[in-house]
Amino acid sequence: MNQPFLAKRHWSSRALFNEISGSGWVNPGIDLKYRDFFMADLVSEYDSVNLYHHLHPQRGKFSSYFVQYLDFWFADERNHADGFFELNRLLFGSSEEELIDKLKTRTGNFEELEEIFTSEFNLLLMFAYDEYVSVKTYKKDTFYSEFGHPAFNTWIKNLIADEATHFGNAIKILKNTHTSNLSKAENVLHSIVKLEGSTYQNTFLFDHDGPHFLLDDNELGDTVVDAILSALAKGRK
Repeated sequence: MNQPFLAKRHWSSRALFNEISGSGWVNPGIDLKYRDFFMADLVSEYDSVNLYHHLHPQRGKFSSYFVQYLDFWFADERNHADGFFELNRLLFGSSEEELIDKLKTRTGNFEELEEIFTSEFNLLLMFAYDEYVSVKTYKKDTFYSEFGHPAFNTWIKNLIADEATHFGNAIKILKNTHTSNLSKAENVLHSIVKLEGSTYQNTFLFDHDGPHFLLDDNELGDTVVDAILSALAKGRK
């Protein structure tokens, strides 16, 4: 059987947290410093709905691969948000209804991103940049091992694997569908880097000004650009 062009991982945040709830797990007394940390993560993952709906009217202009990419990516981000709902419930007793009431009125302001949004090529580079950064910052969330059940670690490792899959899928589409434009990638990526440091506007992208974001300046920008260009060059003559 031929492998599908784009990869998609299949797992459930809800199932993992149900496993924890049903195991007799007892909250070991999670430090309240994590409340704002996890809320910032939830907000970011939840805001994927703003980006998905913003791009949805343009689907007719996108390649079939990129349309599928967006659908796979959105399903994964919703699953991640489900996990942060469950995490807040388990650790801090916050109900999902209460949290949704805080989140459902959020709208994204995409004005600063519109130049990047002018083409599928640019958007794929934006996703590659954002997902690569997500992998790096989630890898620093090593504290899950302190929460008293191995499924917490399983959960964050699944998130990291999803973000890495999103990165790999973006690179795959770029190399397969946008070969003639790859020489422009470095300039576009440097335009994307200039958006670092801007105030987060509920766009899912560049959510780098909250307590959940653990990367230093030297781990962003050109470091990420070099990694993306290396991935694009791999296997090409």
